Amino acid sequence: MDLHLYAQDGDTLMVKLEKAVQQASSDSEKIDALIILGDYQITRDFRKAENHLLNAQKLIEEITPTGKDKRLATVYEALGIVSKRKGDYPKAVDYYLKAIDLYKQLEDASNVADIYHNLAMVFRDQKEYDKSIEYFKRTIQLKDSLQEETGVAIGYNMMGVAYRQSKQMDSAFACYQKAKATFIELNDEENLYRVNSNLAAWYHTKKAYQKAIDIYKENLDFDIKNNKQLSLQRVYYNLAGSYMQLKQYTKALVFANNALEIAKQQKTKTRISRSYLRRSFIKRKLENYKEALEDYRMHKKYSDSVFNIENAKKIQALELNYQFDQEKLADSLQFVKEKSELKLITDTERAKKKLYLILLLVSLVASICIAYLIRRIYKNRALTVAKALEKNKKELEEFTQKLLIKSKEQEELNKQLDALKSEIGEKDSLKKLREIAAAKILTKDDWYHFKEKFITVYPSFFDDIREKGYELTPSEERLVAMEKLGLDTRQIANMLAISEDSVMMNRYRIRKKINAPKGAPILDYLEK
Repeated sequence: MDLHLYAQDGDTLMVKLEKAVQQASSDSEKIDALIILGDYQITRDFRKAENHLLNAQKLIEEITPTGKDKRLATVYEALGIVSKRKGDYPKAVDYYLKAIDLYKQLEDASNVADIYHNLAMVFRDQKEYDKSIEYFKRTIQLKDSLQEETGVAIGYNMMGVAYRQSKQMDSAFACYQKAKATFIELNDEENLYRVNSNLAAWYHTKKAYQKAIDIYKENLDFDIKNNKQLSLQRVYYNLAGSYMQLKQYTKALVFANNALEIAKQQKTKTRISRSYLRRSFIKRKLENYKEALEDYRMHKKYSDSVFNIENAKKIQALELNYQFDQEKLADSLQFVKEKSELKLITDTERAKKKLYLILLLVSLVASICIAYLIRRIYKNRALTVAKALEKNKKELEEFTQKLLIKSKEQEELNKQLDALKSEIGEKDSLKKLREIAAAKILTKDDWYHFKEKFITVYPSFFDDIREKGYELTPSEERLVAMEKLGLDTRQIANMLAISEDSVMMNRYRIRKKINAPKGAPILDYLEK
């Protein structure tokens, strides 16, 4: 395969997708184009993908206020994938749950199952294996009810990984076997390849190295047939590792050489580094110390890891082994040999002392640098947090003022309604009108945004109350939040569209709930 030509094709497709967005004749067409472009970018540049998907989400919400649009669920799902790749797992879970809610409303069980699968992968990455397995089971159950055999098998394969990583080896093996049987029946080579890779890892963990080798060789044929270069490099690398465990170092060296060659062609520095390290170990076992040392130096050249004492010791050991081997071959007379060995011991001790001194100095300098950087990072972080808190407080104050203005509008409207009542009497329609007016001025969204802003300023306020064993209702939470902001009884009554007597009665109920004496400030008991 000509990778350069493939890249050009990819670039051409990217241009076409971007033009489709620009040339869309309607919002609906633009949404579809943005979703396709975002999906295409996920595996290439997930930050650009996120931007396209957020634009699509904004347009959908503008033209579909109810939000009941399958495309919005698709956007949520894709944004979940982007968040996971960014390492923002809480946001990924939030997007996935939104997608599930929409797909359930649309009665799209297949996509609900796919999101369960994605959630399972998130929890597996977080090493919450019980939750991961629970979501995989939900996926399998739904896919089975829809008779989607491939989806069921994929679920078993991935659940097997969660079982293996949580050391439940028998359950893992059973999952792999179920998945493999289905993929063989469906003649699905791609997914069979994936489950075989997981089975090989299972056998390697169980120290059944020959069985792992047999599976790796099956995958080797598949990779060669389909010209999957990166997968081929990984299989060569794993074969070298398994043969190494069997102490068949000559065979291991062949596969290590192949792995290194492909890694160089692909210019993947991490794989180049690891391949050099594995080959260095094999050559040392074959007592080829000079080449082992050279391979180890090449490993260090490509390695992204920070210098450490353990690596220095490995280099020193290789250098001493090689030096001793050369000295032994060069001296043929016993007298010269003994003299050389004595000199070697002396030089070795001198080299050790020098190396230890260098390592000590390097460690001291590194410690000072790290301490300085940590101090600087924490100082900057503290400033950032302080600025964010100040901004959140200001936003909360501004939003509270807006609600107070709304509540005054409500109070004025109530006065007008009271005047009307005195003229025509209290009727059901008038009472209903009052309720509608209250809902119009102080909406459910107002309270939602109020609480959201309140929590950004006082993040542990409600959690601390719950930890003390107090369970407040939503209306009671609103009241104590306003008390926290220093609002008086009249302002609270206006904000909640109730009478001042009702405010006093609610305070009485809260005091009774928290065992506070009559007239005692509520916050003194909730926050002590």
